[in-house]
Amino acid sequence: MKPIRLQFAAFGAYPGHQEVDFKLLAERGLYVVSGPTGSGKTTIFDAMTFALYGELPGTRSVDGVIRSHHADSQPSLTDTYVEFEFEVDSARYVVRRSPRYERPKKGRKGNTIHPTANLTRIEPDGSTTSIATKTRQCTEECAQLLRLGPEQF
Repeated sequence: MKPIRLQFAAFGAYPGHQEVDFKLLAERGLYVVSGPTGSGKTTIFDAMTFALYGELPGTRSVDGVIRSHHADSQPSLTDTYVEFEFEVDSARYVVRRSPRYERPKKGRKGNTIHPTANLTRIEPDGSTTSIATKTRQCTEECAQLLRLGPEQF
């Protein structure tokens, strides 16, 4: 698996939208994620793991940990999500996942707490093919693509 791009918002230590372009980093060969303690390095790897598997590494629970405590108090202002583009066997994929948290329904009254997940293959011509649109199905497809479960990743 080759990471290409990671985007996330209101996730972990980061209150707003963040983007990591691994493609730019890979042009130089090996790269390292470094910084002082508490600067959010682990959050980058948490975001990748959450996007692929819907869980965090180790024994930490997703509930109450995913949405940034520094984000807007109104989830409707900044949705919590992770989008991870990666390559496996020369095929490119994008997985986008949102955790379970209470937020207003878009265009309707009331709130929703359902997590979402979507896995898409990016075809060579730039078109996309939907692979999975349910959280469990998305997790299973990602595990099959990477040939790794969340504990191995």
